[in-house]
Amino acid sequence: MGKLTIASAIITLLAMVLSGCSTSLTSADNDESTGAGSTGETATIEVTRNFGRELILERDIPVEPGTTALEALQSVATVETQYGGGFVSSINGVGSENSGTGREKKDWFFHINGIAGNTGAGDYILRPGDSEHWDYREWGYHQFVPAVIGDFPQPFLSGYRGERRPTALVYEDAFAGEAEDVVTALKKSGVAEVTAYRIDEFGDEDRENSNIIIIGLPSNALIAEMNGLHRKLGFYAFFARDELTVLDAAGEAAGIFGAGYGLIQATQNPWNPKGTGAGENAAWMVTGTDADGVRSAARVLSGHADKLCKAFAVIVYDDAVTKIP
Repeated sequence: MGKLTIASAIITLLAMVLSGCSTSLTSADNDESTGAGSTGETATIEVTRNFGRELILERDIPVEPGTTALEALQSVATVETQYGGGFVSSINGVGSENSGTGREKKDWFFHINGIAGNTGAGDYILRPGDSEHWDYREWGYHQFVPAVIGDFPQPFLSGYRGERRPTALVYEDAFAGEAEDVVTALKKSGVAEVTAYRIDEFGDEDRENSNIIIIGLPSNALIAEMNGLHRKLGFYAFFARDELTVLDAAGEAAGIFGAGYGLIQATQNPWNPKGTGAGENAAWMVTGTDADGVRSAARVLSGHADKLCKAFAVIVYDDAVTKIP
């Protein structure tokens, strides 16, 4: 059996097991959760492990002015810290058993609205509408994952630190219809400032200052640039020739996929002059090994975004969604 056939079998099995939000909760009273993405005077606290695959708890909580991300977490979970409270070492007992080293090392990391925290949790002031996501994961390959997709329509809805950057939907002509559908989905989700651009209309100022969603093939200049920097940008999937390589948590190849496969993954905007740790804007690629793969990925984003729930990134085949790594 060839490598693509093997990979296809693996991806089909994983999609059956992992698509959508996890229902295997380890929090006894999690049924009180009202779900992610709430706006108003509440924020959402999400705690997962293994790159969003296992949901530990999820709560919507009221946010008082000045509440830090750490205080919000402590209000719903038992938290152990180190280094004067600047480092979360255990949440509800998960992490206290950690003895891994090197590539097997696991720790807690957090994202706000899908953007990696660039301060300690005790220094980030939570705002109404924020989604605070903690994940216990391996970091031997990527300690820094600048952005994740699992809190869509964040960060396009609420931004980071209360600053909402405009959203630019950049597309190739062949995917104009898909771009229109994603714009509609964003607006229905409450994202107010969304502008669609053909790639040849997209200028440098918008590229630097916007949140960006790019719909196109790997040959698209913007996607190709990010693909060439896949290790630096915190990706667990990249294109080589006409194939998509997906990595596991340790950075080893977990599968190589051919025709029909789509990919949705995110990083912080690499064209921001302050760099990919600025905590200001994000760049998402909605792409695939061919036009069918791109369209499959775009359909998930515009019509089935619940399948992205808690994910770091996903691959798509025939509308089946698998979380990666």
